[in-house]
Amino acid sequence: MRRTIRILFTVIAALQLWACGDDDTFRVEGVVDGLGTRGLLLVYEAGGGVTTVPVQAIDGKFSVEGISKDYTLAHLTTADGKMIARMLVRNGQTLKCVFDVDNPYNVQIKGNTPSEEWAKFLRENHEALRSDDHGEGNNAILRYVDAHKDAIQSAALMLTAFYAVDRQSVADSIFALIAPSARPDALVAGYRRMVSRLNSAALEGKVKSFNLYGAHGEMENYYPGRTSYSLLYFSGGRGERRDTVDRVMRVLIDSLPKRRIKVLEVSMAPDTTTWMHNWRSDTTAWAQVWVPGGTANPQFVDLDIPRLPYWILCDSLGQQVYRGTSPSVARDSLRRRIHARNI
Repeated sequence: MRRTIRILFTVIAALQLWACGDDDTFRVEGVVDGLGTRGLLLVYEAGGGVTTVPVQAIDGKFSVEGISKDYTLAHLTTADGKMIARMLVRNGQTLKCVFDVDNPYNVQIKGNTPSEEWAKFLRENHEALRSDDHGEGNNAILRYVDAHKDAIQSAALMLTAFYAVDRQSVADSIFALIAPSARPDALVAGYRRMVSRLNSAALEGKVKSFNLYGAHGEMENYYPGRTSYSLLYFSGGRGERRDTVDRVMRVLIDSLPKRRIKVLEVSMAPDTTTWMHNWRSDTTAWAQVWVPGGTANPQFVDLDIPRLPYWILCDSLGQQVYRGTSPSVARDSLRRRIHARNI
């Protein structure tokens, strides 16, 4: 009997120690469909610094721990920087997740209410959030924030999903609707520090010259100094919808002073067979090259391309003047610069 009691006390003590340890950390675990066996990174801000935790996924399954006393925004990315998902995390919680390597809107999370509700919003509004004009997505976020002013996921949506380019004053007024307790200064400042650190190297990095295999079998020799501006279109993502992109690009090409502007598509398709299939179906009006290794290729890794498709506009020095996911915004940015310089 005494031996049984001693064993029981030992088990209880062990459980108490385990629980205390769990209160000092958070855990994110689950599966990323389509990932295979690859490296992942969990990136989050806590205590005034940005923490990056590497983890190896086996057949898409992963488990990773972090430390944050208060809610913080965490990014889960592939080792080469492709965004998988974002979530709100804090110590004492275990998040069970199902993600999709090719669809950051196909998100399933269990473990805390803010992340669960955030994931639900992304799933239900994925079409609006993917729209090139951003108006429908912004309106969906506005409706959600207006109905959930006391929810921290409202702040997360405004920080990560609201398209604020040329809409900063609107974004600020909407953000002010959220209760101060649901948009704590530490969360906001921490997220901005993390994004600044993640993007600073990419933003400051210059687009360098390169020689790559062209679609017609020739080598494409690219050098930014040969033109006033270069618009690089990085393509090749699975499920990429080219119809909308092609319409924008063709209208742009027809209106450009071709001697001073370079438009080049850099395909990051997984292999040349996929690349050539895509190219043959397009009869593109612009030059196209293929880069082995995708976003992890040494010539492009410093540009930190987060997803495909993606656009980078650079000047004759290779300095990036626009980078983002919208072909329409890239086009308008280029046109403004052409008009300002009377090119």
